Amino acid sequence: MILGALILMLRRMTRRQLELLLQHVLVKYLARIIILYGFSVVFRSFDMSFTTAAGASFFRAQSFSLMFVLLGLLIWTAGERLSGFLQRRTAKKKFPYTILLPCLGLVLFGVFAAFLFGLTYSFFDIYFFDNYEAWKSFSTLSYDLIFGAFIFYLLILSFNGILFYYKNWQEARLNAERLKRENMQARYDVLKSQIDPHFFFNSLSVLTGLVYKSADLSAEYITQLSKCYRYILDQKEENLVSLQTELSFLESYLFLIRIRHQHSIVFHIDVPSQKQQHSLLPPSALQMLVENAVKHNRFAMNDPLHVNICFTDQHIIVTNDLRKRNGIRFSTGVGLSNIRKRYELITGEQVDIREADGNFVVRLPFLPETLKDQF
Repeated sequence: MILGALILMLRRMTRRQLELLLQHVLVKYLARIIILYGFSVVFRSFDMSFTTAAGASFFRAQSFSLMFVLLGLLIWTAGERLSGFLQRRTAKKKFPYTILLPCLGLVLFGVFAAFLFGLTYSFFDIYFFDNYEAWKSFSTLSYDLIFGAFIFYLLILSFNGILFYYKNWQEARLNAERLKRENMQARYDVLKSQIDPHFFFNSLSVLTGLVYKSADLSAEYITQLSKCYRYILDQKEENLVSLQTELSFLESYLFLIRIRHQHSIVFHIDVPSQKQQHSLLPPSALQMLVENAVKHNRFAMNDPLHVNICFTDQHIIVTNDLRKRNGIRFSTGVGLSNIRKRYELITGEQVDIREADGNFVVRLPFLPETLKDQF
């Protein structure tokens, strides 16, 4: 019953909770005691003195296990500290000395531990049970006693080594993940810094021409521009925003575009579903696609440029007429390259960009809401 309850409790624990539990000092030493007690039972099965009538008492067997566990804990702890000491002393040495010297030191310590065990076992048996069989084996350097103790030491050392290297591997993996995340965040911050001046200077260029035409339109333009720039400032520390938030920003930006180009550009935006509104994408992604379409294509009052934004279950699809301006080499430039890299840094998702049937089509993957918790 108790063992079943313990197994059930361990199965319900998360991986992180289990790691923290295993790192606790009491749990660590309890595990060592259980392992050493198991070794003592195995050792007793090879010692014929425990099966003879003279020493077959339950008390002697359990006393031996207690002695084995206490001595084993001492040797285990000493071996662990010796291992750490040898690793620190050989850290700056070249291969293979970084491996050979610690291994040699631990093997020599194992020989000492085996003799210490034989001597302790002999005195223990003589003092408490007036049994001299262990002393006879030890004094004649019995192969069974010394070699057996040494093998058990190596088993303990191997078990400890597996735990030690697993712990180091876990720490190295976490450090690598942390460095990767920090590097990704640094690169992402560089990409976001491209948006501010790119958007701001284009807007000032439009406003310069507008102030001489209409004071009212200039005032409204400044209002909408302030909304746009407030969005950029508010989302400066965010790596992801909801589609609903992005579309609200896009409406203010499209007002600025319409003021400048009047009916030369026609926008059509589908109404997203409730679920789609809460899906995520990088800030200013749609604005940069619209800006890219306006920058690289020809349009006029009698032949307007059509820009459409629609939604599927997994993608935002931005489509515009493909009318490359004469003398301008059509390229991804800052806008599309920026969007591509941001998606790659966040999730590894690919942004699909293609030309098809006289249209330029960009498909942005929807990102789940749970992803925002990771950034």
